[in-house]
Amino acid sequence: MIRLNIGEPDFGAAPAVRDAVAQVAQGATPYTDALGLPALREAISRWYGQRYGLAISPERIAVTAGASAGLQLACLALFERGDEVLMPDPCYPCNRHFVTAADATPRLLPTGAAERFQLGAEQVRAAWTPATRGVLLASPSNPTGTSIAPEVLADIAGFVRGRGGVTVVDEIYLPLSYEEHFGHSALALGEEIVSVNSFSKYFGMT
Repeated sequence: MIRLNIGEPDFGAAPAVRDAVAQVAQGATPYTDALGLPALREAISRWYGQRYGLAISPERIAVTAGASAGLQLACLALFERGDEVLMPDPCYPCNRHFVTAADATPRLLPTGAAERFQLGAEQVRAAWTPATRGVLLASPSNPTGTSIAPEVLADIAGFVRGRGGVTVVDEIYLPLSYEEHFGHSALALGEEIVSVNSFSKYFGMT
């Protein structure tokens, strides 16, 4: 039987992770820097270099207690009352609540199989209003499992940048991409891109 009901592997974390947890249990429990342990942020930076060929400075990296916390903090930092945020419908159900918690308004745009259940650049252009502050995307998406083609994502990000908006991309399933064409991080598109990633899926650390 293969369990497909939730984004949680049916095996535990790797031995190196369990060893690190054991070290914490022995007393390595002081407060960390607010943005995360410097050594961890440096390791994440190196991973992006090795995995995607990207030079992401550790200073650009913040470690949160889960991807949902990262998405929530990003929305609170970037959006406010009167802002609209475009996102595909269907999308991860919590995304609209992250936006609403910032007193902003989620605008869900219908998508279908022909669009891979993802927003297209023309759709974003057509839906953009003076109140629109940005887009919240996911590639690969939960719950549809589809990815945004890199050329489409680049088109969207370029348009949003030109309008002074922000592009937030949930990439927690990105390392699980099955096709090389779709396995590229949105961070390659510029320093104004906000990407949220997670240990829990790729590293089996739910």
